[in-house]
Order: sequence, then structure tokens, then C-alpha cells
Amino acid sequence: MAYLKNPALLVSLFLLLLVSQGFAQRNPDLPEEENKGKNEKIPFKDKLWYGGSVSLGFSSFNGQSNFGFGVAPMVGYKFFGPFSAGPRVSVFMNSIKVAGYKSATLFNTEAGIFLRAKVFRGFFLQGELANEWVQQPYIDNPNTIKKEKFTRSNQYLGAGYNFGSGEGGGSEIGIYYNFAVANDLNSIEQPWDYRFGFTWNF
Repeated sequence: MAYLKNPALLVSLFLLLLVSQGFAQRNPDLPEEENKGKNEKIPFKDKLWYGGSVSLGFSSFNGQSNFGFGVAPMVGYKFFGPFSAGPRVSVFMNSIKVAGYKSATLFNTEAGIFLRAKVFRGFFLQGELANEWVQQPYIDNPNTIKKEKFTRSNQYLGAGYNFGSGEGGGSEIGIYYNFAVANDLNSIEQPWDYRFGFTWNF
């Protein structure tokens, strides 16, 4: 099927399904007084929630060591019922040291939009479309690690659980599948993206 060959289309269909299900939740046949509470004007700032995650990692294997650190802030707008959408950006620094070579520092940056739906209690589903600027190391000449730069369009589908109460601070965990990485025959990355972060007013 076409959507299986086009991950961006699959994610877009998922996001469209989330939105359409949200509009279907309002019953126009109910008396106006029963729907009134759903249409009350809420200040813009009260519809915003904030989140972010911090990544930290270290590995050492076969004469090579890596140290990574990253941050990923996001802002969501509660536009209808359990649905919210907004921007998400991330910056990840990776410092690489290989025996016999000078160390190199790589930066991956990503910017995109997400659509999230609360499913049950703290459980949520999330889809994302994002553009990533990637730096990968390669050996060009003795004692030097060079950087290869390219861009990639990422498509994520995932789910998670938020431990917040809806007001104030909270924490959350999530797992997301990146179709762009999974379908890249030259990539050695894992398509699964594990996230642990914090939210406010979600």
C-alpha cells in the first residue's frame, strides 16, 4: 500500500485521525446548555503547556568513547478536548574520541511539530513531523575525524505516560518510532527513540 511506502503520509494520516476523532467527541444534538461548558472562553495562556527533556549518555567500546548531552524543549497548545499541538526542538552534542585520532564534537539539531492526544488518564499518543540537521563522523586522513553533514525528514509515531495531575509540574516517559531512520539502508541508528522529560500544566 502507498502509505506503507511513505512514512510521512502515514504520520499525516495518524495526525488527521486524531483531530477528526476529537471533533467527533462533541455531540451537536445535545441541548445548548449541555454543550455550553465546552465552549467557554479560556485565556490563551491557560491553554498552553510546556515540556522538555534532557539526554545524557556515555559509552566506551573497542578503543572508542562517546559522551552525549542534549536538551529538547516543547510547547503545546490545547486546542480541542484532549488534543494539543505545537513545536518541538532539540539539540544534541556528541563528543567522540577514538584511539589514535583527535577528538571531534558533533551537533545534531531538530525542529518540528507534534500532535498529542490524551487517551486515558496519563496515557497519550503522539505523532511528529520534523527536520533534522545531522553530523556524522568519518575518517578522512590519519589522526583526523571529519564531519559529514546532511538533513533528514523524520516522522515519529509514539506513546507515553505522563505522571502529572494536569496542573503544575509533572514527569513523563515515552517511546517513539522514527520511520525515516528505519527506512534508511545506510543508517546504523536504532529507529526507537526513548524519552524522559518534564511538563508543566499538561
